Amino acid sequence: MTLRIDSVSWRRGGVLVVNDVTLHPRPGETVGLLGPNGSGKSSLLRLMQAASRPDAGSILLDGEPISTLPRRAVAQRIAAVTQQAETDTDITVHDVVRLGRTPHRGLWGGASARDDAAIYEALDRVGLVDQAGRFWRSLSGGERQRAHIARALAQEPRELLLDEPTNHLDIRHQLDLLHLISTLDVTSIIALHDLNLAAMFCDSILVLKRGRVIAAGEPRDVLTPPLIREVYDIEADVTVVNETGGVSVSFKRSSCYRSLPATRL
Repeated sequence: MTLRIDSVSWRRGGVLVVNDVTLHPRPGETVGLLGPNGSGKSSLLRLMQAASRPDAGSILLDGEPISTLPRRAVAQRIAAVTQQAETDTDITVHDVVRLGRTPHRGLWGGASARDDAAIYEALDRVGLVDQAGRFWRSLSGGERQRAHIARALAQEPRELLLDEPTNHLDIRHQLDLLHLISTLDVTSIIALHDLNLAAMFCDSILVLKRGRVIAAGEPRDVLTPPLIREVYDIEADVTVVNETGGVSVSFKRSSCYRSLPATRL
């Protein structure tokens, strides 16, 4: 079994930010969460990692309400990579990744051979083995993001939740990272802004607007010009990629200026 979200709603600061959302990812599936800023993607991910409780509906992990499970038990199964996670402490890349082993450690917290192996494998997967001894503050934004991904992988989760994981990454590392995530033997739910990356790497997508689900399904079925117009208020062309059966989205330049206010020269 895996995460199961049924008719979930949540108010934050009196505002309804998640509105009657249902999501049933298949085990091992890569799901893309799409939608404009403020659509509820980050809020939904927060609920799925049990960082907050919904006001209505249910979130189940392996058939049990996630709110009733011990925090340690949740952390052993779910790893999350959020948009903001900074520190001023003199901590190395290796130390950051080692934090992912915390839910698996015994009472005294000593590192085991399994911990060491998981840390090395995670660093290797994101290409940071040679950077393991560097201090966090010396890293670029892209390197920090890759270190966060490595921490999550070191956790050896069965569910992986990622909020804009391609932020600060160049194109090559965006592609490498999403390819890695899509090939992991875990259920991955990824909030993304880039429609083409979602079409390339996600098995299915869930499109949100103002907290509600607008569409859900395979990218080629969901990413249509009318849907993009409704959700993003922009005109786009969608082309079927014959070699893969996927789709490619291109935006019409004229629509980029439609909603901009007039300026005086």
